[in-house]
Amino acid sequence: MSIVLNYLKLQENHKNIFKLFSEVENFIFGINKLKIDQNIFICGMPRSGTTFFTHLINSSDEFSSFKYKDLPFYTIPIFWKYFSGIFYGNKRKIHRLHGDNLLIDKFSPDSFEELIWKNYLPDYSDKGYWQYLDKDHLGNIDKTLEFFMKKIIYINKKNKYLSKNNNNIFRIKYILSKFPNSKIILILRNPIDTSISLSKVHKRFLKLHNLNNEFSDELKLLGHEEFGFNRKFFNLDNINTLNYNRSNNEIKKYINKCLELNSFIVKNYMEEIKKDKIIVADFDNLTKFNDIKLLLKKLNISNIKKVEEFFNKNFKKRDLYKLKRDYFENFLKDYRILQKYSLI
Repeated sequence: MSIVLNYLKLQENHKNIFKLFSEVENFIFGINKLKIDQNIFICGMPRSGTTFFTHLINSSDEFSSFKYKDLPFYTIPIFWKYFSGIFYGNKRKIHRLHGDNLLIDKFSPDSFEELIWKNYLPDYSDKGYWQYLDKDHLGNIDKTLEFFMKKIIYINKKNKYLSKNNNNIFRIKYILSKFPNSKIILILRNPIDTSISLSKVHKRFLKLHNLNNEFSDELKLLGHEEFGFNRKFFNLDNINTLNYNRSNNEIKKYINKCLELNSFIVKNYMEEIKKDKIIVADFDNLTKFNDIKLLLKKLNISNIKKVEEFFNKNFKKRDLYKLKRDYFENFLKDYRILQKYSLI
């Protein structure tokens, strides 16, 4: 068993003990007294560009975010920071397993915030990661999440919080009601290319599972169920889908899910989009750094030079996959609606 997987299971099997340790951490470091000046939550369909945009904004060095170095002891990240340097050492940057040529190291941000939702949101396992949370949702997971956000701020010494979590697309109204100083960035990408990319990663992760099934166990514990052996499709019961649910073609399955999610967004979040509480960014329209300057201004990012350096080094415009797109156009009405509000 991998060390990370072993320690993740340890925390899951002894939740009450680590909850106590976490509360001790809160008390010792005065977490409740910390202030968060700004929250940015990035979400969208997996493989739509959310990771790239997260790394892009994080490159400004103005934000605190959950990073690889915060694993595996995410429940006590402040205590863990005194040991993580020894645990990870001076490892070089490596390519992500997704095959997208994005380089990561222990300081790279990722969607580890989902561990908080997964382990503290009641009925997460029964209702799925896609349960819709609106502003009237009962429960106090926002208090738990806020404590962890402040711990990350304490560690990174920056009072602005950056989150990348695609599953937050189902929790936007709840997040905005509990954290009103937040900006939601919704990353948009055309459903066809998104689905082809999803299918490729899914097949890639199945191969990795066959080589080592602990790989899939670790993904599941981290709350990543969008592809691979333990894949779980969200089920939003929207009608704007193709008749592909029983298809063996993975691309067609994912196209259905992209259409379903876009319908969900249009149905539930148009008011927030029109009021600029949700900022839409169309990844397909991104061709040069100037395309995102307005977005950076909206987010009050001042260290533009660092962001531009990251962009120039890491952005590569991808060609659209060759596919008969006219056939799908009638099903893209929700995607086209969202495109009109894109800041890019």
